[in-house]
Order: sequence, then structure tokens, then C-alpha cells
Amino acid sequence: MRNLPLTLLRNKHHIAFLIFISLSLNLLFTEDSEEITLLREKAIDTFSFLYSPIAWMNNAVLLEEENALLREKNLQLSLQIESMVHLAKENQRLEHLLQFKRESQLTLVPAKVINKGIAPGIMSMAIDVGTRSGIKKHNPVITSSGVVGKVLIASKRSSIVQLLNDANFRLSVRIYPSGATGILRWTEDKYCVVNDVQKNANIRVGDKIVTSGFSDIFPSKLPVGEVVGILDERGSFQIIVSAKIYDDLSSLINVFVITEQIK
Repeated sequence: MRNLPLTLLRNKHHIAFLIFISLSLNLLFTEDSEEITLLREKAIDTFSFLYSPIAWMNNAVLLEEENALLREKNLQLSLQIESMVHLAKENQRLEHLLQFKRESQLTLVPAKVINKGIAPGIMSMAIDVGTRSGIKKHNPVITSSGVVGKVLIASKRSSIVQLLNDANFRLSVRIYPSGATGILRWTEDKYCVVNDVQKNANIRVGDKIVTSGFSDIFPSKLPVGEVVGILDERGSFQIIVSAKIYDDLSSLINVFVITEQIK
């Protein structure tokens, strides 16, 4: 307290400046004379001009935040739409499988693919049904589109399926409408060849290929694929038929196992 007068004395110019500034601002905002009003307008214009860059930057920041939020909302909506489309397709596919099971005269056990390439040295997949569901070795495995393989090993709760695209898989088939028969084996991609087809058979591109019924494993007339090409070798009594199967074996999800068949 003893130093207060000395401090005020030393800072008298600053204190006076602050007092005069306060009085000037008070007069500026309380006085209603024409000169003060004009000065007030100029002060407001100057302040608005000086503040405009700050306001612009604030608006730009807010706009960027709103755009980021809108982009996030748009992405969420896109993902929701994609999910709904996928669910609709999945529902349609499952309804098709259910309808196929209802209309089929075969005894079918539905199964889900749980793994791929499970058996070494062969093209295979694992399914989630086994002997407890009536599955046995050599049971045919199909989809609503056609043959995809046969059961190789059956345990209690799961089974290993040898797929049609395995190099050692052979399937006795018949080509319609000609009725010609042959042995189908895999070559590459989704393509196969049918060997041992008589040259005099009237076969055309687009003809349907089904199981012949000659096998003890596969019943007759199960769909397999269609003809995509014909190779006529000189000096041979047979032709080679190129075929394309209906299913993409790399993307199988649900299949059926035939446990009983009507021949």
C-alpha cells in the first residue's frame, strides 16, 4: 500500500491515456450528435472491413466441416444401400435354392461351404454336414444350377467334396438334343472337354449337357453345362466337345448333397 502512490505517479501517462480512451468510447457510443454518429458509422465500417477476412476464414472452416460431415453421411448411406442390395440378392438366391429343393424328386441335404482347398493334392472344399445328416462317401454334390462334385470323405459333422474342376474327376454325360454320350473332364477356367463322342452325332454350340445315368454315383439328367465348341480331328472316329459348366466353383456358398436318388 505504501508503494501505490509511487506506482500511480510513475504510470500517470498510461493511466491518463486509458481514462481518455474510456471517455472517448463512452462519448462515441452514447452521444447522438451528427458528428458523433458519422464517426460511429465510419468506425463500424472500418471494423467490418478489418474483420471481414477473419469472418471469411471462419466461414471457410465451417463450410469444410459441413462438407466433411456430408461426405461421411453420403458414405454411410451408400454402404447402407449396398448392404440392402446385397441382402435382397441373397434373399432371392436362398428363395431359389428353397424352391429347387421343394421341386426336386431327389432326397437333398442342404449344406454350407466352410472351407476351400481343404484336401492336399486335389481341388476340394469342406461342407458343414456329415454322417449325422445321412452323408456318405460318393454322394453327389450339386447346386440349383448343376453338378459341382462328389463327397470324398464324410465325418460326423462335416465332409470333404472333390470338385468337378479336379484333374482326376471324370463324369459320364449326355448331350441333348442329340443324345450323344461322352466323358467330361476339366481343362481350365470354367471350361471342360467331353471326349469319346461319336463323330456322326449332331451336336451344336448351345446344346445342353447333363449326367448320363451310366454312373453308380450320379443320377441321370442332372444339369452340368452347355456346349461352347466342337473339334473334329482328322482320321478319328470321334470328336472333342468343349463345354462350359454353369457354376463358378470358386464362389460356391450353398450346395445340396444327394443322399437318395430315383433312377
